[in-house]
Order: sequence, then C-alpha cells, then structure tokens
Amino acid sequence: MGHSESLPLARISDELLASLRDEFAATAAEHDERASFPHANFERLGALNLLALTVPVTHGGLGGGLADAARVVSAVGGGEASTGLLLAMSYLMHHTLGRNPPEGYDTIARAAVEGRGVLNALQAEPDLGSAIRGGLPGTIATQQADGSWRVSGRKAYATGSPIVRWWLVFARTGPDDAPLVGTVLVPGDAAGLTVEPRWNHAGLRATASHDIRLDDVVVPAANALGFHPPGSPAAKARRAVVEVWNGVLIAALYDGIARAGRDWLLRFLHERKPSNLGASLATVPRLQGVVGEIESLLLVNRTLIDDAARRADAAQTPDPLHAQQVKQLATGNAVRALELALSITGNHGLDRANPLERHYRDALCGRVHAPQSDTVLLNAGKAALGV
Repeated sequence: MGHSESLPLARISDELLASLRDEFAATAAEHDERASFPHANFERLGALNLLALTVPVTHGGLGGGLADAARVVSAVGGGEASTGLLLAMSYLMHHTLGRNPPEGYDTIARAAVEGRGVLNALQAEPDLGSAIRGGLPGTIATQQADGSWRVSGRKAYATGSPIVRWWLVFARTGPDDAPLVGTVLVPGDAAGLTVEPRWNHAGLRATASHDIRLDDVVVPAANALGFHPPGSPAAKARRAVVEVWNGVLIAALYDGIARAGRDWLLRFLHERKPSNLGASLATVPRLQGVVGEIESLLLVNRTLIDDAARRADAAQTPDPLHAQQVKQLATGNAVRALELALSITGNHGLDRANPLERHYRDALCGRVHAPQSDTVLLNAGKAALGV
C-alpha cells in the first residue's frame, strides 16, 4: 500500500467521506457475491492516511478520538460493510495500544502511517465462543527461559485475515492451576500462524473472518501486553476502554449500513412509477409514513452515537454499560429500519440486482457482535437494581 495523499484530521470532510462511500459501494456487490476481500479499499484508505486516524500524534498518526473514528466507520461501512468492520477494529486496537504504547509500537504505528498497519484482535475460539461471556481461552501462552513467549491455540472469526499485520491474541498462561489471562501481540506473518479458510456467512461476506491456528508461535518478551488474574481490577480497567470503543464503533458501522439502505429506498420510491398509479411511489401517503418511521429510527441512532462518542472522548472514566446499550439499541434500529424498507419494496427489495437485501443481510450481523442483547439487557438490569 502506498501513502500519497496524507490528510490532516481537519480535512476529513463530509464530502470526502461521501465520495469514499460511493467509491466503495461501486464494488461492494461483487465482493459480497464472491466473498472476496476488498484489498483496493484498504489501499485507498492507506493512501489517505485514514488507517492512522487513531494512531497518536506522537507516533505520527492523526490522533483522532472516538467521534472521529465513528464518522469514518459509518461512511465507509455504508459503502462496503466488511471494510467498515475491519477499519473499526483496527481503530480500536490502535487506540488501545496508543494509550500505553508497548515496546515496538513505533514500528506498528509507522506501518499504519505508511498505509499498511491494520490491526485486529483474536478473542473468540471454536470451543470458547465469545470471550465476553466469560471462561478461559484455550489458547496457551508459555514463557520460555529466554523471556520469549510460545503461543498455541485456535481462534475463530479472524476478520481481515488477508491483511492484518499484527493480531492481539487473547490467551492464558498454563498449564498451572491458577492461570493468568492477557494479550500477546503476534505478527500476521509469524511462523506457525496458519489461516484456515472457513468463512461462508450470510452477511459481511468480504471480511475473510476465517479461523487461525497458532502452532508454537514464538514472540519476544515485550509482545506480552500484560497478564492478570481473571476478573482482576487491572483486567477490568483495560477491558472497559475496549468495550466503550467497541460498542460505539459497532453502532456507527450498522447505522451507516442502514443509512445506505435508506438512501437506496428513497431513490427507488422516486424512480418507481407504476402505470396504475400515474405518479412515483414517493407520493403515496402510506409509504411516506413508513419512510418517516425509518427516519425516526435513524435519528435516534445518530443522537445516541454522537452523544456516546463525545462523552467517551471527554470522560476521565469510561462507561462501558452506556456504550453497550447504544450498541444494542442502534443495531436493533438498523435492522428494523431495513426490515421496514423491505416491507414496502416487494420483489425489488429482495432482488440481488439491488443493494437493499445485502444491506439487510449485513445488518443482521449486528445482532451477533458482542456484546449481544441478552448480555446488555442483563447488565443494564443489574445496574438499575444495584445487584
């Protein structure tokens, strides 16, 4: 990836983001059909320095906050959803590492500035499921006599597997009776790391979220980013920041997808002129009312996301529950908005020649992104009840 059109943070305009959305939308159907990874999209983001949006200024990045990241993710995801998801995860990881940069982060940050430094986490496992629901990972990190770490295990849903340059791997120490849990930074091209193609999903088909096997992968001592007892204050504090950014960026992604579907719907209703009506469908009061309901859902989303992002950027202490609730509400509203759009477009909405059915399939994935609704509602209920 080349770096040729570096933009300062202030120049990431609405017009630029709208043009990127249109550019990425032009090939989105092809990537969905073939489940092909959108390499060109990331080359474009790299050329604009947008991969370094949340890299600290002290490391050559743009130093963007959560509100900046949410704007970009929403627009990019509205163009091509899989690109938006991986971009959101990379923004989150760069923010996390940049808060307390580990040894070697200079190299990682420089790669992002040069348009190559895409990051993601490996947490889920075939047997464990989602790490957020608890349980110890099966991935084992063992420290060697020379201080290096040897990592073995298997991870699922490795979004961005063709281009991620560093993985933040959730692992436990072992095999003692009191394991610690933590994160190990593993290069994407490390010896012993193997991608196993398995991703064949209804939505977000271009993410290449395959399985990854780690067989005695050795990394330097500095690549261990901290191991703590499960549930310790240190582990919870680190997790809280991750949950806030994850919740808001996931909400922004799926809101962007829903807005893309809404925009197609508006064009369709203006252009479609049944002969028995003698006018466009946009003139029908019943359909106008459905569009109004969609607009209301998206207004709620935008209000929640913008407010949560600003709060997080200004807060001294992160509020993960608030971000979880925003994620749960916004993703639900996105699905509902697209369901309403499908309800008034008939066969046209479900025709794969049109993007609405793809937007709907992509939006359904919001329900399975952690934290899922049952976890969010349980956490909200416990907090309200003080138990």
